[in-house]
Amino acid sequence: MGKIDYREIEDLQGQVSSHYNSISKATATISSIDAKLAKLRSAKQSVGNIRSEIHEIKISVMVQDDQPQWNGQQKENFGHQWEGFRQDFSACQRELDAFHDAICDEITRLENQKLDQQGFIGWCQAQINNLGNFIEKLLN
Repeated sequence: MGKIDYREIEDLQGQVSSHYNSISKATATISSIDAKLAKLRSAKQSVGNIRSEIHEIKISVMVQDDQPQWNGQQKENFGHQWEGFRQDFSACQRELDAFHDAICDEITRLENQKLDQQGFIGWCQAQINNLGNFIEKLLN
């Protein structure tokens, strides 16, 4: 049996400790990401609900534009008002769609960041496993 190099073992144990610290930091980052994702998913749902409600409003107003019994000034006045509403409504829908898309993009970015952190944790765990094996072999 050879001489045990306690300095090398201490150095390796320091590396193990460093990896555990890295895992703790990555786990905290994942928790923070999860909190952000929960808020974003809730916001996405809310925006989706608003988009649906606005679509229903548009449908109900569009029905008003298709009134064959309307004639003359009443029809003409409504037509002018309808055109302004339609343009404003379309702009509102585009803005909501862009907002929804931005939320989806941020969710994807955070999910990818979480996957990166999980991969890093896996790598650290593999390093800890390898170092533990090496330390055990040094002690035998």
